[in-house]
Amino acid sequence: MHFAIGTTNKSKSAAIEHVLATSPYTSGATFSNHRVESGVPDMPTTLEELRMGAKNRAIHTRREKPDADYFVGMEGGVYRDSEWEEYWLLWVVYIEDREGKWYYGYSCHLRVPDAVVDMLFDGQGRDLEQVVHALGWEENIGDKQGSFSVWTDGMLTRREQFIMATQCAIAPIFNSYYRK
Repeated sequence: MHFAIGTTNKSKSAAIEHVLATSPYTSGATFSNHRVESGVPDMPTTLEELRMGAKNRAIHTRREKPDADYFVGMEGGVYRDSEWEEYWLLWVVYIEDREGKWYYGYSCHLRVPDAVVDMLFDGQGRDLEQVVHALGWEENIGDKQGSFSVWTDGMLTRREQFIMATQCAIAPIFNSYYRK
């Protein structure tokens, strides 16, 4: 069983590797990483863009590694809740099998601090990592513990969120409750 993953980011890849190694469904699975485009802005700001970016990465990965059994795309960003007008940080994972059966998985949704929202949408075109750094936090936070960790004093980490989203996408593929 081989999973082709549409990322070369070490923290994202490590999360998927952890899930594949610990999942009751994927014992002995192998994986490969592929640099692919998402087809959405570098800083997705709608739930639709997040879902589309994750799906596009899986589709492009399928073109790179057509003989894989599963194709994985991941996307993270900030979206606005249309009812409460609050902004949320979210990671989305999309997994598709060779036959085209697919599922999305999501991380927890963490409310984005107002200072971050103000800078993200001030017209300067900065992404989340640039804003976090401009506000005095670590540079390259996305390659380290991530905004989840910064905004929760270490209670939640980026890696944990990718693990959760991957688990939520992979379980329906294998779990018998999802079969008709």
